[in-house]
Parts: sequence; structure tokens; C-alpha cells
Amino acid sequence: MPTLYRKKSPSGKVLPNWYCTFRVTTSNGGTRQVHRSTGFTRKKDALDEALNFEKASRAEAGADDETSRAILSKVKEAGELAVKGRLNPAHGRRLIGEIMALGGDATAGNFSIRGWIDDWIKEKETSTKSSTVQFYRSTTKQFLTFLGEKADSPLDSITTAQVRDYRDSIRAAGRAAKTANHKLKCLRSVFGDAVKNAALLHNPAAPIKSLDEIDSVPRLPFTTAQVGKLLAAAPSSDWKGVILVGALTGLRLTDITRLTAGNLDLERNVLNLTPAKTSRKGTTVEIPLHQEIIEFFDIHALPPFAKSHVFPSLAKATPGSRSGLSKQFADIMATAGLDRGMVRTTENGAARSTGSYSFHSLRHTFTSWLAKADVPEEVRMKMTGHTESKTHQKYTHQELSTLRAGVGKIPRISRPSA
Repeated sequence: MPTLYRKKSPSGKVLPNWYCTFRVTTSNGGTRQVHRSTGFTRKKDALDEALNFEKASRAEAGADDETSRAILSKVKEAGELAVKGRLNPAHGRRLIGEIMALGGDATAGNFSIRGWIDDWIKEKETSTKSSTVQFYRSTTKQFLTFLGEKADSPLDSITTAQVRDYRDSIRAAGRAAKTANHKLKCLRSVFGDAVKNAALLHNPAAPIKSLDEIDSVPRLPFTTAQVGKLLAAAPSSDWKGVILVGALTGLRLTDITRLTAGNLDLERNVLNLTPAKTSRKGTTVEIPLHQEIIEFFDIHALPPFAKSHVFPSLAKATPGSRSGLSKQFADIMATAGLDRGMVRTTENGAARSTGSYSFHSLRHTFTSWLAKADVPEEVRMKMTGHTESKTHQKYTHQELSTLRAGVGKIPRISRPSA
């Protein structure tokens, strides 16, 4: 509503014409004060003219359409509720959702927790590695199960306490703090993206601090005898090859199961690969093949096409599902009579694991064998891909000779076949 006023001349005499002042929206979202002469001496005529000025200024700034007036009414409603002391979080969320919908974001404020997570997972499927998406999917599914019926509540009803309770439930189930922190990080990303997309006002997972990971259990390397037992317990030639390559190259499970014939050069007896975990950095590893791997592929010939999988029965399996690769390897360990973890009793009588075994232990086994063979640390890092420098993507001929000598020092797991 414009305000009318009169000016005085330098001599102090009140001038006959009425002036008006009002505020209009600027292009950057702020406001500015406007002062105009109405040109009228009668107050009623001056007010009518001032209203015309204000309307024209608002229209020029794009603030006089139906949508703008509707948004303004919501703002006024919030102001009136605040004055009466009745503006609570429920009213605030409703009004903000209605304002955002009027502004063109029809989806803002209309998601349920489950609905937002489902949409978030679909978006990640187009932009994130499949192994990471698998972790996101399993974590969010577990979180929704933890919420129960509340999973179908409005997205903006999610609280920091609920996220913290979920994290603590992971620990209560006996999982390591590192695992709980990893899942918390996933939820930070879920709700952080909701804030970025204006579907939430704040990230409920952001205030939650990560747990101290002092209880994290290290992976233990297998002994040569244990690797021999795993090979003997392997249910197929593909699994036998995967275990053998894991122990004698240090590659991760998914990288091995997805090896193609093009990754193996049996003329030079080397394996070339860009590990999935460091694919964005473009880090390539070139690993000389141990004699037992060469002998394996003498018996089990590589497929004729470069893009064909070396271990086809395992190539499409995922690590984390109920019947996935990790579970299959755990079954192989059980058949081989190997326990998945070692437990000791602390001074206060509590049982605590000093280490555990999984397929990743073969990576530790390979590194341990190289260290015992006196292969320098920096060379071991290159073979396992543990480097941040892109200068080590390719090895010189001299380095390859050093690596080959180191691999040659690793003892055989089994005796040569007659």
C-alpha cells in the first residue's frame, strides 16, 4: 500500500501536490523504495494515482500476476500466524511447500521418505558405478525397514534422531563402527541431495558425528596352506581361477570376476587392468603372471574374443546380494574348514575380534608375499594400485622386470602337475 506525503518548499511552505512512496521488487530478488509525485492536490485522487503507480511498477517487475499475488497471500498468512504466536513447524512446512509449488516446483514438499529415496536411487543408477549403487540400494532399503510405517510419512518429517537411531542400530547388531559410519555417509548424501533440490529445508543426517572406529577389525592374510585349502574347496574351475588370481595378483573380487580375455597377455605373461575402484583416476595396473596362473590358463584356455569374460559363470554376479560373490566365497571358506574371524577375550572379559577373513584377505596375502620376497614398498603399491600419482599408470620395462622377479619369488601353492 503506497504512503502519501507532502513536501515543503525551501521557504518552508507546504506544496499543494501529494507525493507517494512504495517498495517494488528488483531483478535480484530484493526491493527498492520508489518516490513519485502524483500530480494531484486532492488526497483521494492522489491515492488512486499512487495505487496505479504501484501496480504498474509491480507489473514491470513481474510481481503483479496471479501467481505472485497467491505467493504474497501465503507470506501474509505466515506473518499473521507469527504475530498471533501460532506459526509452528507444521504450519511453516505447509506454507513453504505451497509457496514452492506456486513457484513452479510442483514436487517440492510432496515426497514421502520412501518416494524420495526411490527417486534418488533411480538418479544414481544413471550417474554412479553399479557397485556403489548396490551399496546405496541395500543401505536405504535397510533404513526404510528400520523406519517401518514411518517410511511412508512426508519427507520433511524425517528427524535427526531417527537417523541417529538407525546408525546406532547397526552397532547394536554387532557391526563395526566403520560400517555404521559408511551407512551414515550414504544417508547424508540422500538427504543432502534433497536439500539441494529444495525438497528439504535441512539435512537431518548432517549434525550426526561419525563414530570412533577404534573397534574396526583388520583383514588378515591367508597362509599358503590356507590358500591351498580354498583352491581344493572351490566348487568350479571358475572359482578356482578367481581364487588363484586373487592370491597371486592382489586384485579385488569384482575386478577378477569381470576380467576379459583382453586383460590377459599370455605372450608377455602379464595382466593389464584399470581397477573399478580407481577407474575415475584412470590408474592402470600391469602385473606379471605367476607360473601357477600361466599353468591354469594352459589347461583352461582363454575365450577367443577380447571382450569375452574369462570366468563367465561369475561375471554377472554382484558381491553383496544374499547369493552374491561374497556369500559364495564365505561358503567356500566353510567347506575348506576356515573360520571367518578370530576372537580373543579382553581383560574385562569381553570378546573381541582381532581380525577377519574374506576374499579381500587374498589382497593382503599377495602384498604380504611380495614383502617377504623383498619387493620394495613403492613397487608393491604400483602392483596393487595404491597410488595417487598418474605418472605410475604405466611401468617401464625395467620396473616390469623388478615386478616379475618379485612375483617369481612367491612360493607355489600346490605342486606342479605331473
